Amino acid sequence: MDTVAVRSSAQKVLTFLLGQLDPVTRPEVALACHLSRPTVFTAIERLEDLQLISEVGQRSGMLGRSASLYELRTDAALVAGIDIGGSNLRVALSDARGKLLTETRQATSTSGGRGIVKQAVDLVEALRSGTRFAGAALTGVGVSVPGVVAADGSTVHYAWNIGQPDPYDFRSPLVAGLRAPIVLYNNVNLAALGEQWQGAAQLLRTFAVIAVGAGVGAGIVHEGQLLRGAHGGAGEVAFLPLNRGYHRLRPASPDEAGGLTLLHKAQVRPDWHADTPPTSVEELFSRAASGEQPAMDLVEEESRRIAAIAASICAIIDPETIILTGGVGANTALVARVDQLINELAPFPPAVIRSALGERASLVGALAVAVRSAQSDLVTGAGDGTHVPVPPQTQRSRPTRSAIDHLTRASADPGGPLDR
Repeated sequence: MDTVAVRSSAQKVLTFLLGQLDPVTRPEVALACHLSRPTVFTAIERLEDLQLISEVGQRSGMLGRSASLYELRTDAALVAGIDIGGSNLRVALSDARGKLLTETRQATSTSGGRGIVKQAVDLVEALRSGTRFAGAALTGVGVSVPGVVAADGSTVHYAWNIGQPDPYDFRSPLVAGLRAPIVLYNNVNLAALGEQWQGAAQLLRTFAVIAVGAGVGAGIVHEGQLLRGAHGGAGEVAFLPLNRGYHRLRPASPDEAGGLTLLHKAQVRPDWHADTPPTSVEELFSRAASGEQPAMDLVEEESRRIAAIAASICAIIDPETIILTGGVGANTALVARVDQLINELAPFPPAVIRSALGERASLVGALAVAVRSAQSDLVTGAGDGTHVPVPPQTQRSRPTRSAIDHLTRASADPGGPLDR
């Protein structure tokens, strides 16, 4: 077999194995890839030589000889997902198949972009040090941020709920601190990709995820592709002028449909039992369920606002399904009521359902984009023979705390090189 054919068959076999969470035999590979058994034998030899796959055992108990089992090596690639949320910063590590290795979270720093970059780098390093990959290089990192990611893939606008109202370059200091390729996405966009990969949208082609928490945003997928827009602003539904009196004073103004505005309205509304308004969204919905009229009125108003947002999306992309998530949006009473209301507002009403991934959706989406990038690199490496595995490399130099501090200070400096 000529060299080009060997490379091509190795890439085809690897692509198949990247989608398998369980070991498979060579005959199963041959059948799935439409290749001859000798071709598969040669391809597997090449992939073993490149340390991309390994034999992990034998399958016996059937007629004939035992068959060797193969699967992707866990150390073929190491990827990370980072979800920067208003309350929590989550980090997860997985292999190139997306198989979760470890995950953790901690309260998000309140010091804005500079402090959050440092926190994210430290948390990834701490999580990695607890595995057999301590000090190993990351193949790729997906990062979820609660703001509009500009076309440059680095600058984030309107991240006011993490203390960063001004444009800030998150990507450059993360690349320097983690020494890995970084892919940066809006958090609700990644929630949509997470639902598409492992959640409620796995069988859908056109759908939207509407996240209602402190604010409101949407991740929109059309014909299998995420819509980001010319400036990264697709899905910024908080800017929809849904009533005549709509006037958004500034981008950081509380969203009309968000939880902050909902609680503010509760505080100023009269006629609460014992003159005590609810102090949380959970309490508001609980009191609505028990029949307290002011709470029922507010929940109905909120449901109509979310239904109007969903109907606006329906008029543009005609989705199969709307998925609701977030501290407000995931409430079952809200989901049920929006599902009713959408029938009055949309020409082709979609199903309205609750997120399958909940608060982890953006983290799963961050892993999804990192895994996708890592898999592309591995398939390329299988063809050109350039793959380098990522075994533990404790001797590998890593940025010191002072170096990370320097990087994050430079990024925060308006005149610094990372801002340009």
